[in-house]
Amino acid sequence: MSIAFIACVESGNLENQALLLFRSIRKYAGRYKNAPIYSFRPRTGDALEKGTLRAFDELNIMHSDEVLNAEFQRYPRANKIFACAKAEERLKEDILVFLDSDTVIVKEPDAFGLSENIVAAVRPVDNKNEGSTGSDDSNDEYWKKMYSICGIKASAFVETVVGRERIRSFWNSGLVVVRRSEGLFRLWQDNFLKVMRSNHLPGGRIAFVEQLSLSPTLAKVSDKIKILDYCYNYPLPKRPLLQKPYCDAELDDLVHIHYHRWFNKPGFLEMLRPPLNRNSEIYKWISSFLPFQPTINDPLRF
Repeated sequence: MSIAFIACVESGNLENQALLLFRSIRKYAGRYKNAPIYSFRPRTGDALEKGTLRAFDELNIMHSDEVLNAEFQRYPRANKIFACAKAEERLKEDILVFLDSDTVIVKEPDAFGLSENIVAAVRPVDNKNEGSTGSDDSNDEYWKKMYSICGIKASAFVETVVGRERIRSFWNSGLVVVRRSEGLFRLWQDNFLKVMRSNHLPGGRIAFVEQLSLSPTLAKVSDKIKILDYCYNYPLPKRPLLQKPYCDAELDDLVHIHYHRWFNKPGFLEMLRPPLNRNSEIYKWISSFLPFQPTINDPLRF
């Protein structure tokens, strides 16, 4: 079974993030560390730094500047959908793994090797936010209409990672593993376009439509989805809010970490509670690249 990794990058801090992600795959992904990595810059804008491109070459990253997200230039989160659909169209690998750039791999991701009866693997969202707990929820009309737009009757329920609320299946798009032959990335793109062109925005805001539209996509294969465990897409900044034993997890216990923007904050790792083991090899390796520039001084928020 062959696997390929996919990520998006743009000029600026995403270069720092993407480089660390790619380095982490090459260092920690075990039997997948030499798997193909495809980098996409789907919007027009400033070119990547020459130093970034040199580092990509050294890491054997296949990078594309093809403009894929022309219709939604104002919505960078849509980049991932267009990059994933293009990768699914062009690549030959059996399994495609999309990773947000603000994440790192710190252990061999065994779960990426999907079993025969599984076509996708994801984590639920951290918190409810635009999600719906069901028919009595004020957000439920949005979900029902989204299902209708995308030709879906209903979806199952999942439990959010941090809030532990039971909601309609709402998946975190920061890590999406699919079997390429199923065409799920193309379906995700189709559903996103249907929702956007219907102007069906939650509360009139564009935020997270890319993540919302993943839900009706995976609802079509709901009986063939693997819900990844807490070691994947671990919400590092929200560590204090997680229940035991997840809040006490060490970096060595995890596989894939989502840090969001906080690697730009000096001393971020030291601020986390419960504290991490500063003597671990992974902690020291990550710390050697931090803080990213430019730094931020915002108070740590969860």
